[in-house]
Amino acid sequence: MANIDERELGQMLVSKAKSQTVQVDVGKVSRGSFFTTDTSWLTDSVRSFLTEAFATVNSALDPFAGDGHLLQLLHAEFGVATHGFDIHGDRWPNNDSLLDIPNIQRSVIVTNPPYLANHSAKRKGVQSLTLQYFAGGRDNLYKVALDRCLESADFVVAIIPETFLLADYPFDRLVLASVIEQALFADTDAPALVACFAPVGLGLGRSAPVYVSDRPVGTLRRILASRLPSGTSQRRMRFNEPTGRIGFRAVDGTAVGERIRFMPAEDFSYPRSGVKVSSRLMTYLEIFDLDAAELPRFCAQANELLESIRNESQDLALAPFKGNNKAGRRRRRLDYELARRILLGTLEDGKYD
Repeated sequence: MANIDERELGQMLVSKAKSQTVQVDVGKVSRGSFFTTDTSWLTDSVRSFLTEAFATVNSALDPFAGDGHLLQLLHAEFGVATHGFDIHGDRWPNNDSLLDIPNIQRSVIVTNPPYLANHSAKRKGVQSLTLQYFAGGRDNLYKVALDRCLESADFVVAIIPETFLLADYPFDRLVLASVIEQALFADTDAPALVACFAPVGLGLGRSAPVYVSDRPVGTLRRILASRLPSGTSQRRMRFNEPTGRIGFRAVDGTAVGERIRFMPAEDFSYPRSGVKVSSRLMTYLEIFDLDAAELPRFCAQANELLESIRNESQDLALAPFKGNNKAGRRRRRLDYELARRILLGTLEDGKYD
C-alpha cells in the first residue's frame, strides 16, 4: 500500500492490511466540530458556578460558537451579553480560536471546543490541516482549545470529552466536573463532561468534586486513587496472547448484563483468530506461572476487585466507551494498564504462588 502520507486529503484509513480507505468530510473532521443540541449540560452545579462567575463578569464568549446554541441558552437563562467567534461562516466574527482568543473584556468563556486526537487526524487523512495545532505537544484539539481559553479568561466552562478525567492535563484551575450521560450531540455519541475552571489560585485541582449529572461521586483525587497503585510485582503476563488461558472482555456491551470481566478461556466465545497485537476490546491473556487449577478462582477474584473499583468510583475510574447501554448507563472500557494492576493485585492478595 502507499505510504500513509501519500493518501489524498480526507482519505481515512479503514484497513491497512487491505489498503482500504473511505472519503471523510474534510472540513468537519479537521475542525473536530460537534454541535450541542441538548441543554442537559447545564446541571445545578454548573449553573451555580456560572451564577457566581457572571456576578463578576456579566458577559459570555463562545470562541467556537458554531450554531450559537450555547450563547442563546446563556442569554435566556442568565440575561448576560453574549458574543462569539468561529473559524467559518458569516454568523460570527471569523477567528481561529485554536491559535488565539481575543477577549479584552475577560468575558466568561462557555464553549464546546473541537475534539480530534492527533492519531485520529493521521488516520482520517487530515493531518496536514491540523499539524500547526499539535506543534505544542498536546494530543487532542480540545486540550489545545482549553489552553487558549484558560489564557484568555478567568472563568471557563467547557463541554469536553469525559476522558479528560483520566488525561494528562493540568488540573490546577479545575473547580468541578460534571459527567453528562444523556446524548448531548446530534452527530456523535462521544461521552462528554462539563469542566468548570476558576481564576489562577482559586482552583481546587484534584480536590475538585466530580458529579454524574448532579449526583456527587467524590473528588477527582479519590477517583484517580481507586485505579490502584502500579505495584512492584514481577509476575509475567502477556495481553493479546492468542493461546492465553484467560479470556478478557475489556468493554461493556449494550445489554445490561454484558459487563467487563475476566474468565477462563473455555468460557469465552471470542475467536482466538481475532486477537491482534492492537486488540483493545476482546482478547486473551496469559499469566505464565499461574497454576491451571487456580484459574477459575483467580478470575472470580479479579472480577470482584474490578467491581469494587467500579462501585467506589461509580465507574469513573474506567474510560468511557461510545454510547450507553439499554438502561441508559454509560458503557465503559477497561484500559490494559488498569487491567494489569487488577490482575497483579489479585495475584498478591490471593496468595497465588
